[in-house]
Parts: sequence; structure tokens; C-alpha cells
Amino acid sequence: MQKLQRVEIQTMLQGAEASFPHGGCNTCECFHGYIAQLRIDSDSAAKDLFTPYKVDRKNMHHCLGCDPCPPGDLYAEYMKKKQNS
Repeated sequence: MQKLQRVEIQTMLQGAEASFPHGGCNTCECFHGYIAQLRIDSDSAAKDLFTPYKVDRKNMHHCLGCDPCPPGDLYAEYMKKKQNS
């Protein structure tokens, strides 16, 4: 799989933020798992896009059990797409 490009990452991050059902999503492990994988798969020139999402570990929390969990669903979708490519 090719490295993710800047514009693609911006779109994915904006989509994730727009999908948040409540304010706690930005510090949830579901969202941070997704952005960690995106960061791993991104072009090195796009790494700065992830800086605004960095939170101290003590401020992160476990999954709140949202059903559905949009960030978790986006992560799962992304991983399926990655496996199939």
C-alpha cells in the first residue's frame, strides 16, 4: 500500500472529527488508535497534521462503549481496505 498523502489524511481526519457523537471522542482510545495507524501509514511530510490531536496519556480514556462508535468504525473500515489492497 502506498503511503497516505497529505490531502487524503486531512480528509480522513476531518471526517473522523465530524463523526464524533460527543466531546469525549477526541480523547478516546478508539480515535487515537485510528490516528496512530494513519500516522504510521502516512507520508513523512504529513506528520505535522497529527500534532493537534496529541494528548497526554493520562487524559486518554478507554472506549466509552458508544454504539455505534464512528471513530472505531472508521478505523475498522480503513484496516479492511488496507488488507484488501
